[in-house]
Amino acid sequence: MKKFLMIFALLSIFTVSAIAQDNSDSSDSKKSSGPERTEGKWSDLTYVNVPVLKIFEGVDAYAVVYQKNRFGVGSTVIPKAWAHGNPESPRKLKFRNVKTAVGAYMTVVKDDDGFKRVILSIPMNKSNSIWGVANTRKSMEGSDKETLEDLAL
Repeated sequence: MKKFLMIFALLSIFTVSAIAQDNSDSSDSKKSSGPERTEGKWSDLTYVNVPVLKIFEGVDAYAVVYQKNRFGVGSTVIPKAWAHGNPESPRKLKFRNVKTAVGAYMTVVKDDDGFKRVILSIPMNKSNSIWGVANTRKSMEGSDKETLEDLAL
């Protein structure tokens, strides 16, 4: 009787493990049978993130001072008109709110045609130390440009 129970227990263990193995094989094949990743379906978008050190707000543009690599700083002018879009020309400037100036950064998005948009992830509270005021009596040079130049990184 003991031999019979032992053989029955071993057979049931082998049967359960074989069924479990078949189920895991079929679930693996479902995962790999998804859409094929072909080169023709890849995106042409690329982006660059740079830390923002200071933003000077002018009458018609923002002057953004950013960190280059590990040493040095660079600057660029971003027209305020880019924040407004229409169906013919979408917005080129978007803002994201972050809580502190330590986490502030600028994302420049490009595609094959060149510049697409810039996203400023900054504290939106103007009393934050990252914000400054440019000369309000003059227009900034480059406030009427159509595209953002390549950042000197």
